[in-house]
Amino acid sequence: MRKQLTSLLERLKKELPGFLTAAVVNCDDGLSLSELSIQPGIDPGTAAAYLSSIVKSNRKAIKLLANDTVTDDIIISTQQHHFIIRDLTTLPFFLFVMTDRKEWLGRTKLVMQSFETELFNIMLKLYPTEAVKAAKEG
Repeated sequence: MRKQLTSLLERLKKELPGFLTAAVVNCDDGLSLSELSIQPGIDPGTAAAYLSSIVKSNRKAIKLLANDTVTDDIIISTQQHHFIIRDLTTLPFFLFVMTDRKEWLGRTKLVMQSFETELFNIMLKLYPTEAVKAAKEG
């Protein structure tokens, strides 16, 4: 099953010419379950750990401020990069993609959306107890 995650990230990379790094991350502990980087000096595992706190904070803020509206994406842009987080809100996981600034943000979001159902199904198979736990909490 983990090979499926790696394969998913490889296919995602091929769809995005500006791809730099990506990871599937456990939001609870910040550990990446699968990661891919073509940029030397970028450690997707370290990024995943920091980004998990952003996802957790976003979940709390949305619950408080927006009546539990589901977040589609969290987008962070710098002068050189886009950081896009696709939160699997019904599971404690998210998909993180980093691209260069030349990559079209809209295309990145569409590509990530196109892989979401497959990612969700892989995560359900890999972590069925997490899905049950999330369903009870949600």
